[in-house]
Amino acid sequence: MSTIALIGADGSGKTTIANRLLAEQPIRLKYLYMGLNIESSNHSLITSKLIYYYKVRKYKKKLGINRSLKKQNLSLHDLNDERLPDSRGKLGATLRTLNRIAEQSYRQIIAWIYQLRGQVILFDRHFLFDGAIDEAQTQKSNERLSDRFYHFMLTRVFPKPDITIFLFAPAEVLFSRKGEANLEYLDAKNQSMMNIGTLVDNFIKIDATQPLEKVYSDVKTTIVNFHNHKTKNQLVAEL
Repeated sequence: MSTIALIGADGSGKTTIANRLLAEQPIRLKYLYMGLNIESSNHSLITSKLIYYYKVRKYKKKLGINRSLKKQNLSLHDLNDERLPDSRGKLGATLRTLNRIAEQSYRQIIAWIYQLRGQVILFDRHFLFDGAIDEAQTQKSNERLSDRFYHFMLTRVFPKPDITIFLFAPAEVLFSRKGEANLEYLDAKNQSMMNIGTLVDNFIKIDATQPLEKVYSDVKTTIVNFHNHKTKNQLVAEL
């Protein structure tokens, strides 16, 4: 069975589209969160949860955040891995990389189990796009060796989605919808996803500035057509 990754920067409408697909089930879909935010994961290692909440607690303490996050317009979701300061030493960086690889492997095994049951997997986000940057950026950056190794594992070793649907909206639109991060970050995120898209097969870019009904229709049609085409090819191969 197929794996479908629904990706896009915050504010592109991934959650809304994913929830509707799961509710309507145009094909037999099974949801699996594949992003970096452990708080949003429906499957994750206990080590990942412990590391995440330790970092959140440390960050809250540094900012002087009290019991109530609402008073400061913050939530645990805001304190995800991408926004936390990087204070790791070499040992901490290596341990985090090993845990991320273990986390990716764990969720990939779950995806294979679902596929063996005849289910099509809907990936909400994907490690490849959330956790890696394209090769050119990696060579220009001063990343740690552990980060380079992690990016290599994602881009060269771990399985890639059968089809990736990228909900694209300009940084200005994304910011106006959620007011998170900044225009430079959102623009870089979009560019990074498009660059990584050249590494995978069946990378489909959909205009997320369209009315919601049109975006959903485009996504659903893309998924159904891809699934039917793949199923037809499998049947022909078996004859």
